[in-house]
Amino acid sequence: MFSLRQRGRWRLLAAAALVAVLASSCSTGAGAASAPTAEADKAGGTLNIGLSFEPNGVDAAVVNQVWRTVARALTDSLVFFNPETKKVEPWLATKWTVEDSRIYTFTLRDDVTFHDGTKLTSEVVKENFESLARPGIHSSAKTIVEGIKEIRTPSENVVVVEFEEPNAAFLVNLSRAHAGIVSAKTAEAPVEERQKAIDGSGPFYLAEYTPNQRIVLKKREDYDWAPAYFKRSGPAYLDEVVYKIIPEDSVRNGAVIGGEELQFIYWVNAKYVPQLKAAGLTISETVNPATGTEWPVNTSSKFLKDVRVRQALQHGIDREEFTKLASGGYDKVATGPLSKANPFYSDQSQYLTYDPDLSKKLLDEAGWSTIGPDGIRVNAAGERLSLRFPRDGAAEQVVQEQWKKLGIELVLDPPLPAEANEKLLSGEYDLAYWYHSTPDADVLRANYGVATGSNRSFIGRNDARGQELDKLLQQQNTVSDPAQRQAVVDKASQILVEDAYELPIVNDTDIWAYQPSVHDIKAVGLDQYLYSAWLSDK
Repeated sequence: MFSLRQRGRWRLLAAAALVAVLASSCSTGAGAASAPTAEADKAGGTLNIGLSFEPNGVDAAVVNQVWRTVARALTDSLVFFNPETKKVEPWLATKWTVEDSRIYTFTLRDDVTFHDGTKLTSEVVKENFESLARPGIHSSAKTIVEGIKEIRTPSENVVVVEFEEPNAAFLVNLSRAHAGIVSAKTAEAPVEERQKAIDGSGPFYLAEYTPNQRIVLKKREDYDWAPAYFKRSGPAYLDEVVYKIIPEDSVRNGAVIGGEELQFIYWVNAKYVPQLKAAGLTISETVNPATGTEWPVNTSSKFLKDVRVRQALQHGIDREEFTKLASGGYDKVATGPLSKANPFYSDQSQYLTYDPDLSKKLLDEAGWSTIGPDGIRVNAAGERLSLRFPRDGAAEQVVQEQWKKLGIELVLDPPLPAEANEKLLSGEYDLAYWYHSTPDADVLRANYGVATGSNRSFIGRNDARGQELDKLLQQQNTVSDPAQRQAVVDKASQILVEDAYELPIVNDTDIWAYQPSVHDIKAVGLDQYLYSAWLSDK
């Protein structure tokens, strides 16, 4: 998926994820208590969380940036991805069978209800899957149900999903909030309605959504079906969670330092970490388990059809300098299209070396040997080697300066948020920006697939090498054997970076900051689970 997230402020897309959390306290959740606290003492209180942007909704099937926050507290999934074992475990489904990665049979819990009091049944699950194929549903959710041939409900607690072709990534994808199960009423509602209000089976329910101000969640007293991973049962500890929309970094940072208005903030810019640490806040870092930050290259662009120009861009990025200047070293240099935390990662760093001399040689060979009076290369037709990019921040300016030394102009030209999706889909930009957060190789198909996978792929249908790549992207999701699938993924990963269909930049890190009174917010990949969270100072 393409994303215009700018260190937690950009709002567009992203597919979607699960990995290790590296906290400064070496814990796996927010706030480790020094001594055991009684269950009764954990209950109660309101947790105030600062958001840097208005998410434009609360349903992860419709809008993108709520999957890791609001939507994950409102909805449960059929299965849970354990970040420690890297295995899929029961949640709303108690068990399942898989035939040839094509037919999935789920047995559901019989005690689950939605906030409106209705029961979870196989028919409700069927309606959920069917609703994700509607127009207006976000691509990250729609991709999950793509290729379904039939959904059968042989009994109230059994649902069978049959695909046209094998879908090896289906279980992992089902664990995400994009596929969070909602009530029949919500599933049937128009997209515009469910964007603003959903009824899930999660530990919290939506009490208030005031755009550009706040989102209020309240505890469900009858909740009792959390995954075994949390090692507890019953309702959540917190009585209430309030997400407050505070766009200004300085105001948001000041509020969490004060501790009254906010106790927790997401997506902290690395430059603020020293200040927040000095104020006594706890800092935790969550590494993206899927792809990291990458720039897809538009091969339909007039200048970027030539693989030599694309490769010049690839070798013209000093990723070590980028991580140092853009994130203070918090992010790590990308060494392939998949994050090192992705189970299907392979090292492709040999195609990502910083070699400006090679870049210049490639540009000369591609017909860009003349340097204009402004330092930008021109071709025989007098055209300047100028490329457009849909973001403008300090990070992008690092690459802009690096490419300028090669004679390449990078124009940083972000669209208006309301126009961003349309402009990216139209191919108006030469490069884009995206990341994904699901820990599976199928994120590559979801973002670059042509036959299936993405309506945002920049790979042209007349590109022979690109079609070879697409065949591999489609094939990897049909292979059941992990070793055989890994071999296909490795080849696809190689082509992606060797032929520079994408420019991997960094394995990005999400940074959280919170008061010492906040405990046990669980990070499962980039998803935030509030079920076990509690406050020692209420």
